[in-house]
Amino acid sequence: MKPQLIIVVGITGAGKSVIGKLIAKNRGFTFVDKDTVATELTEVILENLSPLKDKHERESSFYLEVVRPLAYESMLHIALENIELGNSVVVAAAFDEEIKNADFLEENEYMEAIRKLANIKVVHVHVDHSTLLKRLIARNEQRDSWKLANWDAYVKEVGNAKIKWNSALYTLLSFDNSDALPILYDLKVNNLLNEL
Repeated sequence: MKPQLIIVVGITGAGKSVIGKLIAKNRGFTFVDKDTVATELTEVILENLSPLKDKHERESSFYLEVVRPLAYESMLHIALENIELGNSVVVAAAFDEEIKNADFLEENEYMEAIRKLANIKVVHVHVDHSTLLKRLIARNEQRDSWKLANWDAYVKEVGNAKIKWNSALYTLLSFDNSDALPILYDLKVNNLLNEL
């Protein structure tokens, strides 16, 4: 039986890591989170090599063109190595730029290799704007400063995000991770796990 790659995508604060960990634990899959893979290294690079010398900035061309691609490549490389060993993997990351590229699953060298070995499912995690705002304020991360300072523009930018990948190459599932009563939330999670 082929291993699976489950890609958990969504905007910052949607709860990708929480949902990814729930799936991985329930299925006994390897869990790989982009933030765990790359945050410390990203901050060292930004603080020492970025023209702005700010470890929290995530809007500069240096971050977007140099550092961010390395973080995604590292995460996908780890996923591929696990899949080559026959392990199913859950990866959690925004993929906010990648989902705009219709050919990403075919052009990215790691995704091309993964597609030959594994079945791919994408869980698109989304939340309502009030839940998102509450979570970003509560987590109090400096890297979210621009988002909070430019809230209307940020929400408009991310609110229309659609996955443009070739739908024949993966199965898409959607999960509403907005705040809900615990009993309703557990029901939503169980429904998602059953769909997987």
